[in-house]
Amino acid sequence: MYPFAIDLGTSNTVAVLRGADGQVRPLLFDGREQLPSAVYAGADGALIAGNDAERLARADPAAFEPNPKRRVDDGTVLLGSHTVAVPDLLAAVLLAVVERVGPAGPAVLTVPSTWAASRRAVLTAAAERAGLGAVTLVSEPIAAAVYYASVLHQELPPHGALLVVDVGAGTADVALVELAARSVVAQRGLDVGGLDVDAALVGLLGRLVSGAAPEAWQRLAVPVTNADRRDRLMLWQEVRAAKESLSRLSVAPVHVPGYAADLHLTRDELEAVATPLLAPVVDVAAELVAEAGLGPHELAGVFLVGGGSRMPLLGRLLHARLGVAPTVAERPETVAAEGAIHVPAAAASGERVTTASGSTTLRRRWLSPVTLVLALLCFVLPFATVSCGLPDGYGHARPGGTTKYNGLDLALGGRPDVAADQLRPAGEWREDRLGPQPLYVGALVVVGVALVAALMLARPRRRRAVVAGLGALAGLSLVAGQALVVSRLAERVREQSAVPAGKDARDFVGTGAGFWLTLVLLALLLGGNLAALLPWRRAAGPGKQYGRSM
Repeated sequence: MYPFAIDLGTSNTVAVLRGADGQVRPLLFDGREQLPSAVYAGADGALIAGNDAERLARADPAAFEPNPKRRVDDGTVLLGSHTVAVPDLLAAVLLAVVERVGPAGPAVLTVPSTWAASRRAVLTAAAERAGLGAVTLVSEPIAAAVYYASVLHQELPPHGALLVVDVGAGTADVALVELAARSVVAQRGLDVGGLDVDAALVGLLGRLVSGAAPEAWQRLAVPVTNADRRDRLMLWQEVRAAKESLSRLSVAPVHVPGYAADLHLTRDELEAVATPLLAPVVDVAAELVAEAGLGPHELAGVFLVGGGSRMPLLGRLLHARLGVAPTVAERPETVAAEGAIHVPAAAASGERVTTASGSTTLRRRWLSPVTLVLALLCFVLPFATVSCGLPDGYGHARPGGTTKYNGLDLALGGRPDVAADQLRPAGEWREDRLGPQPLYVGALVVVGVALVAALMLARPRRRRAVVAGLGALAGLSLVAGQALVVSRLAERVREQSAVPAGKDARDFVGTGAGFWLTLVLLALLLGGNLAALLPWRRAAGPGKQYGRSM
């Protein structure tokens, strides 16, 4: 049993298998690398997927679903007279792959990075029903980045981020992948894809045909009979084939069922209808790069994947907008599956890989917040003390007693703590309350802002730099504030007690453990984030973990 990976797409599904020799090869379905994701429900309710489903759809188009992945949120789908659960619909496609693989080994499934847990649950339920059992889900942009580095052997700068633009049949996903961490740091999805381009081309043909033969076009636009639905299906298949041809040719013929005249589509017509559909994809790509603050040297590349990447127009638009020539794989439809099968091997070798849940990235993102929360909690611990040996005592404490100021007492102004058995009688109390200390207030505010930044900033390098800078500022504020507090407490000691000969008032003012613990945490925060930004750490190799960033 050999490991294999499946990329279940909106229109087509691709699978690759790692053989006994370690080589990765695509599975062939009727001699093709792509299996149609279509599903057909037979008269007895049996579900048939792939090329057979498309052939059977000509007899009963109402029992046919060409794009089951688009129905992931629908719960159930009506195919002919049968109500089919969406997990069963997807399982039929996966089962067609499993039957081709034979004895199933460990399976990896790709998943859009924008899919929430509910959609992922539908996919894993489908995998279980197809007999795959527990599967590994790999985010599609991560799979593409692994392919870019491991299969295409593209040279990657140590600080680089890869922009993955995946235009499929139903959706377009744009993601920035940090290559060193192998994590998605920014992403956005759009409900636009190759099917929308097909629809625009069908609309273009409709405007040509409806004028000369309105009845012929009406039966294609609003099918009533099975014959009408069959012809409409054939029309969409013709348009899709013409669109694919126009990635290589300048003119492609199109047959419109029921219309005798010869028609054709040109590349200029394709680009005229596709440009407004692809423009938002280009806008999103530019926005992600701008929001991440990436300079030209930090954008490692632009990688186009998915069937939509075969349109030369998309690469031209991105190149003109970003100033970076995109890379397109020779077989862009297989990129996600082939990259995904390399992900478990990368994880086993110690490389950091974010899979479906993104748990690795989230755990690393929480390191800084946890450190900052601990630093905030330290403010309830003693930061300064006035203690022992003063002949006249201090404040509320009698001689030999200890007065303890915690961090909040110093920041916000408050009365210190004195043990009950060390208190003076109430009639002998003297002033020991300190007013709010601006530097301590500033340190509290800065730590709070750093906590928000650690949680909200998506781009790791920017987040680490901001948190490191704020941590350093908070530490400096604490040190300066403590020096000022010690000076003020020494003045109070001199006012309230006779300092023994050979001693100084400062000898009776101490710095509490809470202050030192807070400084240690801030130093770890600063050091960990700076270490993650150093060139030597990133140059050690993309994806290798050489330390943990705070």
